[in-house]
Amino acid sequence: MATMHRESGPCLILMLVLLAGCVPAQAQNQIPAQSPRQMQLPMQPEPAQQGPQPEQVMQLQPVVDVMLTATNNANGTATYGPPRSDTILSASASANFNVKGAHSRAQGQWRLTSVKYARNSQPSRVLPSGLVDLHTDLYRKEAGLDASLSADQVSSTVGTFADANNTANTTTNTRLSLSPFYLREFDSESSLLARLRRTWIHSSSNGSSAVDDRGMEDNHQIRWERRPARLGYALDATYSKSPIFAPAGSGVPDSALTRKTTSASLLYALAPEFALGPILGRESSQLEGQSISGAIRGAQLKWQPNEHTQLNATLKHSVFGREWELDFSRKMPWTTFGITSTRKAEATPPASATALNLGAVTRETTVGRTVFTGRRDSLNLSAGLTRTTPIERLTPVTVNGSPIQRTKEYFFDTEAVHKLTPLSNLTGGLRWTRGSTMTTGTVTGTRDFVARIGLSTRLMSDTTATMGFKRQLTHNPSTNTSSESAVFVGLGHRF
Repeated sequence: MATMHRESGPCLILMLVLLAGCVPAQAQNQIPAQSPRQMQLPMQPEPAQQGPQPEQVMQLQPVVDVMLTATNNANGTATYGPPRSDTILSASASANFNVKGAHSRAQGQWRLTSVKYARNSQPSRVLPSGLVDLHTDLYRKEAGLDASLSADQVSSTVGTFADANNTANTTTNTRLSLSPFYLREFDSESSLLARLRRTWIHSSSNGSSAVDDRGMEDNHQIRWERRPARLGYALDATYSKSPIFAPAGSGVPDSALTRKTTSASLLYALAPEFALGPILGRESSQLEGQSISGAIRGAQLKWQPNEHTQLNATLKHSVFGREWELDFSRKMPWTTFGITSTRKAEATPPASATALNLGAVTRETTVGRTVFTGRRDSLNLSAGLTRTTPIERLTPVTVNGSPIQRTKEYFFDTEAVHKLTPLSNLTGGLRWTRGSTMTTGTVTGTRDFVARIGLSTRLMSDTTATMGFKRQLTHNPSTNTSSESAVFVGLGHRF
């Protein structure tokens, strides 16, 4: 198992930028800050192009933020400890960057946040967050290397909300991925892709729990594809190996879920904007000495009537039952709507519950988002469901001596922004989540409600002051109803 430490974050960033081989130029347009979830799009190799190479460019924007929070419950609303009033000081330094060279590019955001508690209700910590992507062409834009580094803090309890200004009951997830590839475009319709990907995973608790999981995940693929002028096809072979972390303190070694698949698919274009076709293949999977194999059957659909609307869907039946991927988006002048839904077998714990002993599971995730944008107002709405179910053919009644757990989580989130003046914004939001964890004959439910309101004002062109109030209510069987009220003030500067 590879070992990762939080302190290695700045060194890894420096290494990625140096690998880009780009000579810094004068700083150009500013890059708006993005959250890790908004930056999850992988960097794809660009097809070979004729003509002169682009000039080397470097866009870099350092950002410094300071936030002071006064709370009546620094222990958080999902922990067993009694409420404790405290004052939390969080200071962060981050950089948004976009570096482009003749044969490589790097982009992303990385942040280090120091969180200190005046009354020592929680340990002081330095936490990383962000996403960095690197793409390098090693040979004629056909062979190259993709790399990424990501980190974020998530709630360790299903159905509760993680607060960036309070580390109680949260876990830091860090992932480092290296992926060499070979992509050959034979013509405008035919291509060959071979890719190896290894990801090092580290999950570490920021609170009182003893979670400290380290593991490696492999995802390898070779694919021959001919895109449909009228009839297209693809041949795929994949290999994946995902870690299953043993419960903290159990003394039992970690295990892994291994999947090997081969498949062939046809895609017939009934019209220039609409194509569909069947998928056939075979799969062999293994977990802790148990092996299962079987056929893969399914279908795929692609629909893009115009540049503002598109639908991609894949539905198949594998040895783990139904699996699917669906992505639909629609853009209009004032509104953007999208829905994504996936169901697949995996072994790594869900991001919102790294401490749970899930074994091999199928995870179903469906999220819908709508954004309304006006001249002075904007409204973001999102809702979704995440559900994990143990794969009974591979997972016994207990995993490493602990009962199997099923989880389910619903959420609804809304955020509104109103421009009071050209320099001031009023923001407000509500988030409701409901989660449940089921073991043998026992169901544990959690409900969480968060309301927040804030005011931000630009003091100078690059300096912004913020202030606001947050109220959180959490109900679970262990603490009944717990609450937190907090007020905060902050100052941020972009260089």
